Amino acid sequence: MDFALWAAVFVFGLVSLLNLVLMVGVIRRLREHTERLDGLYERTGNPGSGLEAGEVAGEFEATTSEGETLSAAALGERTLIGFFSPSCAPCKELAPKFAELAAGRDGVIAVIAGFPEEMGGMLDLLSPVAKVVSGDPDGGPLAKAFKVEAFPRVFMVDETRTVLAAGHTLDALDGVLTPARG
Repeated sequence: MDFALWAAVFVFGLVSLLNLVLMVGVIRRLREHTERLDGLYERTGNPGSGLEAGEVAGEFEATTSEGETLSAAALGERTLIGFFSPSCAPCKELAPKFAELAAGRDGVIAVIAGFPEEMGGMLDLLSPVAKVVSGDPDGGPLAKAFKVEAFPRVFMVDETRTVLAAGHTLDALDGVLTPARG
């Protein structure tokens, strides 16, 4: 019986030692990846974040869910633009707040990046308060014009397509929001 107990302790010790060696290797590898990602961030900034305040969006032409043609020339003095994806958890959280902010305002555009069959609830939420451009999984011409690759993203732009404020939350628009019309 003593031999069986010693054998079990020996095997358990070997397995524990092997586990420790593997964990040290995994931790070392994670540190290397973190350093690589930090280096990438330092070289490129925040990749996929889109235009920042002061930058000018490119020309665009898109069709809304109502069939209206929307172009850069149609932007008003202050246009609120939101980019969302129905498969994105932060987008699902931000969309109702965006809809609340957009209610009663002129010049609101919402871009829903995704496949038509997944847009149901988000399209229903944003259509009453914004001109909605949807149906393109990568965000389409507006996403290209505003260099948006990560969702959600919100912008306030003027009639010259100059970005007045931009960010991933509505807090980024503080200071440039005008009151909604009554």
